[in-house]
Amino acid sequence: MLSIQVELLTGRYVATAHDDRRSAEWPPHPARLFSALVAAHYEATSTSPAEREALLWLEAQPAPSLRVVGGAGRRDIHDVFVPVNDVTTVGDLGAPLEESQTALEAIKAAGGSAAEIKKAEKAVEKRRKQLADSLADLSRPEPSPATSTLAAARALLPERRTRQMRTFPVVIPDEPTLSFIWQADAPAAVKQALESLCARVTRLGHSSSLVWCRVDDRPVTPTLVPRPDGELVLRTVGPGQLERLDAAFAEHQGVRGRVLPAVPQRYGAPAEPKRPRPASVFAADWIVFERVAGARVVGSKSVDLTRALRAAILEQHGKPGMPPSLSGHDSTGKPTTQPHLAFLALPFVGSEYADGSIKGVAIVPPRELSEADRELLYRLIAQWERDQPEGRLTLAGPGLPPVTFKRVAVPSMEAARPTRWCQSSTRFITATPIALDRNPGNLRSNLERTAHKAAEEARESIAASCESIGLPRPSGVELSFAPLLQGGQSSMAYLAARAGKAQRVRIHAELRFDEPVRGPLLIGAGRHFGLGLCLPVGETR
Repeated sequence: MLSIQVELLTGRYVATAHDDRRSAEWPPHPARLFSALVAAHYEATSTSPAEREALLWLEAQPAPSLRVVGGAGRRDIHDVFVPVNDVTTVGDLGAPLEESQTALEAIKAAGGSAAEIKKAEKAVEKRRKQLADSLADLSRPEPSPATSTLAAARALLPERRTRQMRTFPVVIPDEPTLSFIWQADAPAAVKQALESLCARVTRLGHSSSLVWCRVDDRPVTPTLVPRPDGELVLRTVGPGQLERLDAAFAEHQGVRGRVLPAVPQRYGAPAEPKRPRPASVFAADWIVFERVAGARVVGSKSVDLTRALRAAILEQHGKPGMPPSLSGHDSTGKPTTQPHLAFLALPFVGSEYADGSIKGVAIVPPRELSEADRELLYRLIAQWERDQPEGRLTLAGPGLPPVTFKRVAVPSMEAARPTRWCQSSTRFITATPIALDRNPGNLRSNLERTAHKAAEEARESIAASCESIGLPRPSGVELSFAPLLQGGQSSMAYLAARAGKAQRVRIHAELRFDEPVRGPLLIGAGRHFGLGLCLPVGETR
């Protein structure tokens, strides 16, 4: 990285914007700094080849970034009437000679004949003699000067000199130090030459805008960087800039008006590094089976469907010793604490015509599933499909009528598409109720204090469930026994009797987060079997 630091010694920057004579330029354009370095190069007693090579290296670099700290106040613009130069009163005596010299150089550059060059040289000599005679006439007193000569002489007096309106736009920045930053590392010889040039730069912009420049070795964080969508346009340089400045100076000789050659470049604030949005332990690359035939079942059958799906994949075709990421159990047969497969039933909820029917089932792998375990899962699914006619998979069980599914790459029904459930949002609503990890107490108590305490326990249980799958705690949790989405079913409909086991409390909820989190959102004790499935709503991506 190469950085050139510029300090405004007077605490102000005086430079006119190139596209508005009544506005100040801020921040200083990179092309203006390059021109200041070029001026320092040519103002030396003898030009250094090493400095020229450094300028050629610098112009070949991409547009630099800038560090400008704080804002900048702008002084009110007032019209100032400045006496014009003497040359505008008595005439530019050297203009004819300059034109003849320019014509001679053009003929030589075009490869003109010897006769043409000789003729042009004679014209130059003629103009040079005329200029000498004119200067001699001006220095020779006239006994009886003409009226026009007296008028011209009187116009040179301070009180009579013609004045031209000028403006001097000024910027007073909060921090008088700024930096130009190039990402490339300069060779040692280039860096040494640039240090020499910077030491001789005395101004940037107007002659009253005094500066001190140096090559800065410290790391510098930019505040403005080249961006195609930036709102600020600055003039920069490109390859050939030094040659263009040489050609421009040969034409204007520092006297005539000129336009700084430059390359426009848009600038803006550096893009903030994208912080990954919080996501749960579950992945978005689901294996989806869409319903194609059989009974029409509703969301309250989610647990029955998902248990039948797991049994068909893992219990019928799996082998002992399957990895915990697939089976959900460790080597001793106890539930594993590491993320593992979840099985979902996907209900049609959350839209105007939603009826709550199951449109598909899905196998949801954990995000950290290894390639070997993923390959094993695919082999189990392929084996199951080979055993079924036409690859159609029929699920059935106690209290569950046969339902036929077929694996699809892109489901035709929106409810069965992973993209519907895996969007990012700050607001989620349960499509299937959450099975709480612990009993919060009597949520239906007629005693206000008892019901309030139970609700707080339920909210805390849901917040802890979010944290257990890698998400931040929700900023708000609203509870409901009734469904909160069109087509959903009451939490009581999911309390199917299971012999020998106490029923967990199941509740619908709306969750809000302070920042968008990425789905799928599966929470609660039944998250691996279709409960606690939440739909992102509101502002989603």
